[in-house]
Amino acid sequence: MNDSPEDRTAKWLVGDRLACVLHLGDGSLAYQLAEQGHEVVIAGDDVTASRHPDIQYVRSAGERLPFLGDAFDVVICPELRESPSALAEYARVLRPDGLLSTISQRHDDSIPWMRKLREITGVRDPGATPVDTFGASGLFHEVETHEVGTWEKLDLPGLLRFAQETKHPTVGEAALAQVRDLFMAYGAQTGFLRLRHETMCARARVDKSGLSHEVEPPDTMLLDFR
Repeated sequence: MNDSPEDRTAKWLVGDRLACVLHLGDGSLAYQLAEQGHEVVIAGDDVTASRHPDIQYVRSAGERLPFLGDAFDVVICPELRESPSALAEYARVLRPDGLLSTISQRHDDSIPWMRKLREITGVRDPGATPVDTFGASGLFHEVETHEVGTWEKLDLPGLLRFAQETKHPTVGEAALAQVRDLFMAYGAQTGFLRLRHETMCARARVDKSGLSHEVEPPDTMLLDFR
């Protein structure tokens, strides 16, 4: 059975073996990794409930991570923080030779209906993280990158959700009426529009030689909701 592009992307982020993974934020990638057999911990201020029996959930806030050092093989940070203190925390909780991985997504604006959509809704700043963020701290080795292109079918409710999630903050809700008209113009015959995603992944192995051994984890560890 062939893996989906999403499965191949998840596997690339963690490497070639089963791993203990810290996923920062309660996102779908964490559940995909758990289904692949990895030991997954989700941590973040968006953790409000236990949603998977094989995942541990940790409520945390700020840049300090409530874990002992050398606790994880992989840290996945969908929104990689560039501050030196955050990068040092990721390095601290990684085991020697562990991976820090990040992922971002762009959409193909060259598709005719996408150009029209952008004229209506504008575009939210994607906040893409440059790969040199890793190297700025001196705590990680050379960055590897990986890019995957996939297609998604959007029906009318899906298009409206996509427009809502990606519109510029200054664009009001009234613009969604124009989005409906766009769907009728481009998707009425088939019942859907095809959207191309370009997923950019980056990973780098930790270099613990540059990490201060005086850094200690916070005293409080707020663990899962079981």
